[in-house]
Amino acid sequence: MAKQSPSEQLDKVIGRLLGAPGTPIPRDEAARPFDPAFSPVIEVIAALRDLPRPDFKARLKSDLERRTSMATPRMTPEFRASAIPYLSVRGAANALDFYKKAFGAKEVLRLMQPDGRIGHAEIDIDGAKIFLADEFPEAGFNSPESLGGSPVQISLQVEDVDAMARGAILAGASVVRPVANQFYGARSGHFRDPFGYTWVISTLTERLSPEEMQRRIDAMGSEPNAESQAQAQQPPAVNYIREGFHTVTPYLIIPGAAKWIDFVKQAFDAEEKFRAQRPGTPAGEAVSDVIMHAEVQIGDSMIEVADANPQFPAMPMTLLLRVDDPDAVFERAVSAGAETIQPVRDRDYGTRAGNVRDPFGNMWDIGKPFPGDKIFREFRSVTPHLYATNAAGLIEFLKTAFGGVEVYRVQHPDGGIPHAQVRIGDSIVALAGGHGPYQPRPSTIHLYVPDTDALYRQALRAGAESIQAPTDQPYGDRSAGVRDPFGNRWFIATHVRDVAF
Repeated sequence: MAKQSPSEQLDKVIGRLLGAPGTPIPRDEAARPFDPAFSPVIEVIAALRDLPRPDFKARLKSDLERRTSMATPRMTPEFRASAIPYLSVRGAANALDFYKKAFGAKEVLRLMQPDGRIGHAEIDIDGAKIFLADEFPEAGFNSPESLGGSPVQISLQVEDVDAMARGAILAGASVVRPVANQFYGARSGHFRDPFGYTWVISTLTERLSPEEMQRRIDAMGSEPNAESQAQAQQPPAVNYIREGFHTVTPYLIIPGAAKWIDFVKQAFDAEEKFRAQRPGTPAGEAVSDVIMHAEVQIGDSMIEVADANPQFPAMPMTLLLRVDDPDAVFERAVSAGAETIQPVRDRDYGTRAGNVRDPFGNMWDIGKPFPGDKIFREFRSVTPHLYATNAAGLIEFLKTAFGGVEVYRVQHPDGGIPHAQVRIGDSIVALAGGHGPYQPRPSTIHLYVPDTDALYRQALRAGAESIQAPTDQPYGDRSAGVRDPFGNRWFIATHVRDVAF
């Protein structure tokens, strides 16, 4: 008989022990005829062969079955349907910046298409999810700008509707309905964003039953009560932007303001809307008038102008003039006395334009964007252009002080910025670092905002210097003035009442 290896001998010992459960086997019997060295191992195996005990196995089985039954319902999560607005936007990247500034949105996801368009993006506004993407007309995914408006409004519930409304307006939203207390137990207002969507922003003020809301609706159709009569007797609220103006208006402080008005009438078909002589100046011919304040309209834009004086020395500025026929307008400007800086030609950045300096020191870029242009499409007839030694710093100031949203920037590897755009309210401010004939020089801008006092304080915190504290003016505005760290003067105003001039 072949001699067995130690492992084979141990296998036989274990087999003999497990083959006779419940039957005691003496150690010497179990080990015979195996190697006595296995005796300690055989003793342990004999002690453990009847474990676990039947009562322990029963308890373990019961416990496992109970835990399995409790865990089973959680294996399949409860399904909850959700509806998320999906916005088609012309310029989704700009929209993302706007919603961050206006509503404090957090960008969750952005997926880019090979052609540079945003194929899908997600934002979170205090827990509310919104999906958006660039429009894809080829796939039937059209924006409100392509459709002529949106039939869908977005309802946004927030903790402080008034604060959210101020932020939205500063970022560029327009007021459709101002914030007011509503019969259905909320304080709400309607605001249209620059991309064509209307947002109904509200804060809950009362918890009402459907029956109570219906009762209030019914009461609104009956005879007016004392409260509604009192409201009807109150003067209607006025828009914080004076009629005919926009958020941003260039303000020219120049010598010979009356002659300048004659120049822009001849060169650019400007229409004089208002003129006030400086007190103490005798009336006479227009060329000899000293103007305290005047307003002219060119296309869809206003320009304010006043004669320079010791308190406010001359500050000519650069203006971008958008016209249908730049060649013809350029020739008229030169005929009216403007100096040619650059003749009209097609520019590689997408416009046909020429540049002149008027007799009062203002620079005019007279141009028309090419069809399909996306850089200058938000420009009005007149857009102010600022030049600064530190253009990047000026951009950050406009964002911090006035809630501006940067919508375009070209930046060289050395940090130079030949062109950038910041949206403030419903308007664009263009800016760049100085170069050639366009050297840094301070300018004056008039801003219409919802809350002069709040924006004045915000500008000071951003580094501006006070020129004038907020004051109620006889012409119906509450206004203030600041000078930014780059020398530009900003007159901040809220129109609070209409006044006949």
